[in-house]
Amino acid sequence: MSSIRQDNFIAIIDCNNFYASCERVFNPKLNKKPIIVLSNNDGCVIARSQEVKDLGIPMGIPVFKIRHLVEIYDIQIFSSNFSLYGDISNRIMSIIRSGNSEIEVYSIDEAFVTINPRYTDPVEYATKLRNKIYQWTGIPVSIGIGKTKTLAKVANHLSKRGIGKDNVCLIDSKNDQNLLQQVKVHDIWGVGRRKQKFLKINGIYNAYDLKLANPQWIQKHMTVISRHTVDELNGIKKIELEYENATKKSISTSRSFSRMISDITTIRNAISSHASRSAEKLRSQDSFVSSIGVYLCTNRFRADLPQYRRYINVQLPIALNDTSGIIDAALEGLNKIYKSGYEYKKCGVILTKLIQSNEVQQSLFHPRREKDEKISKSIDKINQAFGADTIRYAVQGQNESWSIKREKLSPSYTTNWNEFLSVET
Repeated sequence: MSSIRQDNFIAIIDCNNFYASCERVFNPKLNKKPIIVLSNNDGCVIARSQEVKDLGIPMGIPVFKIRHLVEIYDIQIFSSNFSLYGDISNRIMSIIRSGNSEIEVYSIDEAFVTINPRYTDPVEYATKLRNKIYQWTGIPVSIGIGKTKTLAKVANHLSKRGIGKDNVCLIDSKNDQNLLQQVKVHDIWGVGRRKQKFLKINGIYNAYDLKLANPQWIQKHMTVISRHTVDELNGIKKIELEYENATKKSISTSRSFSRMISDITTIRNAISSHASRSAEKLRSQDSFVSSIGVYLCTNRFRADLPQYRRYINVQLPIALNDTSGIIDAALEGLNKIYKSGYEYKKCGVILTKLIQSNEVQQSLFHPRREKDEKISKSIDKINQAFGADTIRYAVQGQNESWSIKREKLSPSYTTNWNEFLSVET
C-alpha cells in the first residue's frame, strides 16, 4: 500500500440508485418512473429509485406488503440482474482507473480515488469524470471530495441532496463549518445506531459538533475508531485507501430454493453448483482451500413443518483449487448431514482455511492434482468467453429447478450475445 500525501484530496464516486439506473440505461421508458429491485426469490426490496424513496418505501420490506402501492403508483418491479449490474460496474471502475492509479473499489457502485495534484481544481476534475461516466455508460453519479475518506463521504452525502454543483461537493477549510453543520450525526460514515445515541445524549448532533469534540474523550468513552472519525473530520488522514483487492479469507456460495425440496438428487445438484461457483471464485484470487463447510436447513418460518439444520466441515488431505475435488468434498459433507423426511429451503458451501498458491504444500500421493487444476482453468476460460455454465459437471444437473425465482428478470444486455439489444431500421 502506497502512502497518500497529506495535501492530496480524496474523492468518492457513488452511482446514484445504481440498480435502478442500470435498468433504465437499456429501457429509457423507465426514466422518472418508480423502480424497485428485489432480492433472491423476488422476496424483499433491495434497491429503489429516488421516486420510490420519496414514497417512503423502506429498504428490505417484503414486496407482498407493498402490493397496493405498486398498483397505485405503477411501480416497476425487477428481479436482481447481478450479471448486468456487475458488468456495468466494471466498466465504470475502468473509466475511473483510466485517470487514477490510486483507486479503492469500495463496493459495486462506489470507489474512492486520490486526486492527483496535477488536477489543480478538484471540482473541475470531478465534474469532467462525472460527465465522462454518464456519457460512456449512462449511469449518473454523485461525487464527494475532502481531505480524508470521512470528509469525502460526508461531501458525497451532501452532493446527493443537491448541495454543491452538478452533483459534486467539496469540503475544505473554507466551507467545512457551514457544510458539516448540515449533516446529522447519524449520517456520518462509521457512526452506527448505538454510537449516535451516545453522541446525542452528550450534545453532539451534527458532523461539526463531532469535529469539535475532544478526541481523547471520544476514545475513552467510545472506541479508537470513533476517535479516527473525529480526526478525519478535522482533515487528519487515519483511514488509508486500500488499493489492492484484499484476498478473501473465506468464500461462501448459497441460495434459498425457489420451492421446498426433499429429494437428495436435487440437493446434490444444488450443492455441486455452489461448490463449482466457489471454486471459480477461489481460482480468481489464486487461492487454495483445505477445509470445506456444507450446510442444509429447513424453513425456520414454517412452524407447521419439522425443523432440521446441520453444518459440517470436511477437512481435505491436501489443499485444492480444482472444481472436481471441491465438488467431491462438498458432496461427502452433504451425504453425512442429509436426512430424509424434511422439506429443505436452503443449502450452501463455505470454503475456509484459504492459502495462496505459493504457500501450497506439494504432495507425492496426489499425482492428478496438477492435471485437475489445468482442466478447471481451461473450463474457466471457456465459460468466461461463451457464458457461465457453457461447460459444467454432470452432477450439477441439466436444469436448475431448485434455483431462485426471478420472474421479473431483465435481459443480460451486455453479457449474453442472445440478449443484446437489436436496432430495427
